[in-house]
Amino acid sequence: MNKSTQPKPFFNTKRVMWISLVLAIIWLALYAWVYQFEPLSKIISPYWNDKTLDILTLLPAISAAFMGLQVTRQFEPGEPPRRIWLSFTIGWFCWVAGEIAGFVYDYYFFNTSYPDLTLIDLCWILGYFFFGLSLFYQFMLIYGPQKKANRSMFFMLLGLALLIALGLTQLARHIGLGADISWFALFIAVLYPVFDVSEGLAALWLSFLFGRGRLGRPWWGLLAFAFADSINIFFWMGGDRQLSKLTVAYLDLFSNTVYVGGYLIVTLALLFYYLTVHYGPANKNAGQPGKLTAR
Repeated sequence: MNKSTQPKPFFNTKRVMWISLVLAIIWLALYAWVYQFEPLSKIISPYWNDKTLDILTLLPAISAAFMGLQVTRQFEPGEPPRRIWLSFTIGWFCWVAGEIAGFVYDYYFFNTSYPDLTLIDLCWILGYFFFGLSLFYQFMLIYGPQKKANRSMFFMLLGLALLIALGLTQLARHIGLGADISWFALFIAVLYPVFDVSEGLAALWLSFLFGRGRLGRPWWGLLAFAFADSINIFFWMGGDRQLSKLTVAYLDLFSNTVYVGGYLIVTLALLFYYLTVHYGPANKNAGQPGKLTAR
């Protein structure tokens, strides 16, 4: 049969990615609309409008964890990349658990403040631990387990992140932010964007190491979380009082939408990685699944 007369494959990697990207943009637009105009607050109650936003956040979180699981399953037990992706995926499932815990805490504390340390915090911190473990395994795969200096450097960077969070907590106290918040709660809150940036930048370094950066792209979502967390925590500490109401409204909408966008970035990056390596770029090997490699 002549090549020009061969039927085009039904499954097309590029088409799936474009459709997924459009759906992600629509999802973000829907979230922003519900957040900005609060339609359910007028029809039912502010609580259910908030829960709708939580659901619009939870589903992308689940999709990120699910896609991580699909990538992990492509490797056999004992293959080095498997533990990298398994740790990465466990981290997202921890964050899914944190989002679900938020439903429970909102039910009991919707009109009051959360305790200083919650199950939500524990889930998120545990998620960061597994993200860091995933990066550790990846760096060991690149540089080799025999290079103890690299392992020492990894833990030194972890200690540096904690020191930066400590310094930022003290700085916030010094300039009058978070005066009515306990020191421990403030430190935990500051820790989130510091970890986001630290692990996100480490992943960007992996992108440079891997040229095209397919491995690094799923981590880009952490940089989105860094923007969102930084703005939200600045407002939570009382920084919103230093800005105009209109500026606060726009930044608040932006940060919360970017937060959801972080999950969608991870989902799309994992989906692209999975489809490209499993089916081939632009369907050069359509219908012939390939084997995922460390890249």
